[in-house]
Parts: sequence; structure tokens; C-alpha cells
Amino acid sequence: MLYIVNKKAEALTNCVARASANDAILLIENAVFAALAIEQSSVLASVGDDVAVYALMPDILARGITVERCYEHIQYLDYAGFVALVEQHNPIRSCF
Repeated sequence: MLYIVNKKAEALTNCVARASANDAILLIENAVFAALAIEQSSVLASVGDDVAVYALMPDILARGITVERCYEHIQYLDYAGFVALVEQHNPIRSCF
């Protein structure tokens, strides 16, 4: 399953709790703030190695976030990568 998260707090926490092996979580819009390696976004630190976490790079850059300040396990996608990720996963769940 692909979880697409566009807000940070409760929606992300719920997706992380539900994610299981081979699932993926994609952070878009304001949810990319959760990629920052700070205590407030520690929910991503608890994601297992079997769940891939992605962030949409245009949203990262638009918010002035640098990759160096983010968790190391985050993978970054452009819009083409976003489309490819959607094509690879079924079902898809948007978390708002």
C-alpha cells in the first residue's frame, strides 16, 4: 500500500501505525516538514526498515528544507518519481 500524506501531525502518525512490510509512505505538501530530523517529527524515526519513506523534492525545496537536515532513510522523488511510485503500488490511501 502507498500512503500519501499531505499534513504532518495525526494523519502521519496514523499512517505510520498502519504501515506494514513493503508499504510506502510519501510525504507531500506540508507533510515534508516531518522529514526534518528533529524531536517533533520523531514519528518517522519509528518507521521500520521494511517500510519505504519518500518525500517530494519540489515540496522540500519550496519550504526551504535541505536534505542534510532530514532523516537519512528518506528517499526523495521528483514528480516523475511520484507518478512511478503510484504506478507501483495498489491500493493507494491519501491521508489528510
